[in-house]
Amino acid sequence: MPKVPLKPSIRAAFASALLLATVWGLTALATPGAPNLEAAVDAPRAEKGLTVGPDVTIIDLRDVDNYGASPFGSPSPCPPGYGSGDCRGYSIGTDSCNIGTVPVDWCDQTFSCRTTTDEFHPIAPASSDDHSVIAQNLYRLKNGRFEQIGASFLKHGFVSTNSPDPACVWNDGGKPNSNCISPPAGGDQLGLGCTDFYSAGLNGGRPLGRRSEVQVAGGDHPPSEGGGETNDSYDQRIVVAESDLDPAQNVGALYWVEGQYVVRDDARAGNGLNNASHRSATVGGLPRLDLTLTGTTVREQPAIFAWQSIDPEVEMVVVDKDTFFTGEEADPPVAPGTFYPDYTVTERFHAARKMTKNGEGLLPLHFEYAIYNINSDTSANSFTIDFGSSVELDNVGFRDLAHHSGEPYDTSDWTIDVDGPNGTITWTAVDAGENTNALRWGFTFNFWFDASHGPVSHTLGTFKDSGSLDVPFEPAKDPGLIFVDPFESGNTSAW
Repeated sequence: MPKVPLKPSIRAAFASALLLATVWGLTALATPGAPNLEAAVDAPRAEKGLTVGPDVTIIDLRDVDNYGASPFGSPSPCPPGYGSGDCRGYSIGTDSCNIGTVPVDWCDQTFSCRTTTDEFHPIAPASSDDHSVIAQNLYRLKNGRFEQIGASFLKHGFVSTNSPDPACVWNDGGKPNSNCISPPAGGDQLGLGCTDFYSAGLNGGRPLGRRSEVQVAGGDHPPSEGGGETNDSYDQRIVVAESDLDPAQNVGALYWVEGQYVVRDDARAGNGLNNASHRSATVGGLPRLDLTLTGTTVREQPAIFAWQSIDPEVEMVVVDKDTFFTGEEADPPVAPGTFYPDYTVTERFHAARKMTKNGEGLLPLHFEYAIYNINSDTSANSFTIDFGSSVELDNVGFRDLAHHSGEPYDTSDWTIDVDGPNGTITWTAVDAGENTNALRWGFTFNFWFDASHGPVSHTLGTFKDSGSLDVPFEPAKDPGLIFVDPFESGNTSAW
């Protein structure tokens, strides 16, 4: 399907306002200098107020394609793990933008591309796997639970149109610049301040690539799509159970779509944490259940942030793990000692929590957790909550989203170990070797329970290295208390 260069829209009228609202924020700019790899891999630049190196973001989610439902009366209308009803497939259009200081390799899948070198690209030519892959997700907030209800395979990018857009503002030596600067390699790179629009039709065009083929922290993936099942119209696209969308079964529910890019240049520059954006959507009635995008795209924030935006009582924390990657020698060799330098990537999970008072006759507190893996290749295979003392527990639950269309991963639910006398709950993935149903990148899992008092600590177990990470929520207190214990107890000696 041909790609059409994106033409400037009426948003040009707001260009001056957009310049003031750029992702890094001019007030936070430190002493700017020439781009260099050391600065680029230091930390997520968007959080420091300065983007250095190649930095791919999504500035808009534009359109939706609806591929229809699985055939009625078929033996398996939905993939395993999606229920016994019918499923439907969707895709989302994504508009990327390079807000950094270096062009991003955007190679065609079948040919070598960039033949020049620069400070960030010491090896030439670039290879056919130096391009973007695009993931799409769908989320729902229903009855206080924020959950992922759909996920796609990956579109492999090819040939940037390098189109201008006033919303694509890049770091020009510490000053905002909305001009699209044509890159040295033309369509084989995404230039500074340039955009590349992939329509919903392109992002849903099969064959697509498996997420399991991507080492997301370093942005490594095969040069082309691996393909998968194509028996049903939903295969490889955003698969959603119709029961999760039907307005009659989801009264009051809210929905969001999400897009995410993974690019080797971007990941190795430490700029992979701002690659997901989200936008609200509404669902039409049966039989089509069309998704209609509403509002504006919330840039550089995954959809889990929408939960807190809707409900300020939702708490959010980040769970980080720094992972070191060894650089690679040029092949064939170029100048002696020329290589991609060693680099460190921050692997990140976003965790969200909502605590509410239960009704009369129930345990007093109800807790809802959602944990989203944005770019951790290590992944997670357990979640432990410690209450610090004996606790009464009830209504303990878990929800994941099953992989589909030929992904190799197991679809078993995590087991739940409730140990009230010792004050712990642990959710653990069923061991299926390398295909364990771990919390993989681009996926959100849910955990919930009722408790007689709040937890004091949380631990996320990491899958590939058998490690653990602290989930830094503050100890939860009963919202009915005026003071924090022991002040509430009236024990003056404890004050």
